[in-house]
Amino acid sequence: MELRILSPMEDGFVKKIEWNNEELKEAISAKVQDYKGLQYTEETIKEAKKDKATLNKLREVIETERKRIKKQCMAPYELFEKQVKEVLAIIDEPIHLIDSQIKEVEEQRRLEKKQKVLEIYEENIGNLKGILPFAKVFKNEYLNVSKSLKSITEEITALISKVNQDMDVIEELDTKYELQVKDMYVKTLDLSMALRENARLEEVERKLAERRAQQEGERAEAEKRAAVETQKRAEAQQQIIERIPEESDKKEIAEEAQKETAPDSQTVTLEFRVTATLEQLQKLKEFLKANNIVYGPVRK
Repeated sequence: MELRILSPMEDGFVKKIEWNNEELKEAISAKVQDYKGLQYTEETIKEAKKDKATLNKLREVIETERKRIKKQCMAPYELFEKQVKEVLAIIDEPIHLIDSQIKEVEEQRRLEKKQKVLEIYEENIGNLKGILPFAKVFKNEYLNVSKSLKSITEEITALISKVNQDMDVIEELDTKYELQVKDMYVKTLDLSMALRENARLEEVERKLAERRAQQEGERAEAEKRAAVETQKRAEAQQQIIERIPEESDKKEIAEEAQKETAPDSQTVTLEFRVTATLEQLQKLKEFLKANNIVYGPVRK
């Protein structure tokens, strides 16, 4: 099978369309020069419209002829293109059939190779299956024809060896955050990121310890201030108690009060009990003194 063009041959194609383009260019260019120098006025506006109509008509004639010639030139090509597409459609049908079978064969080959890669994984993974599942080990490039099973085996065993070494490094840290650090490593298979996670957790713990120590200090300081306030109140209470007159002083107080009381004043003795705060007791005492009222403890 071969393609043969019977007509037209190479020298049969239209190579040039001849027309009086130079003549038209010369005539139109001369006319354009006339138009460039014109200055239309209100009186000559009709002439301007007439000139424009003449030029538009000439332009339309040329454009219409261009389209006619193009259509004539394209007619054989359009027929040729249609015929070519019909032939290509016939050719494409077996191409698609063959292509689908090729894809099926290649897909089967890829599945078989993936199974072999899985077997390599199972033979070498050991106790790391939970940490390093097959999905993390497998690469799509392993299914390429250019990728040999030998090179795949070397890559997988190298990765397993590296993970074992990295896990040993993590365990040698002897950190309380070993589970979290291993979890980070399992997610990333990056030892440096796992070590940074350990450092981050330790820094968080250090800051929390500092915060707790600060809170303990603040609490101790508050308790100390409360104790001082309690001591001050106790001392103030003691001072008030010490200022209350003794039994031996009551007579002098009464006599002094009598001196300051008018002769016709009558005194009344009233016994009562008072329940109040230290501040209120102090104010009561000051009131009694200010009004020369004799007071003292009641005998039981």
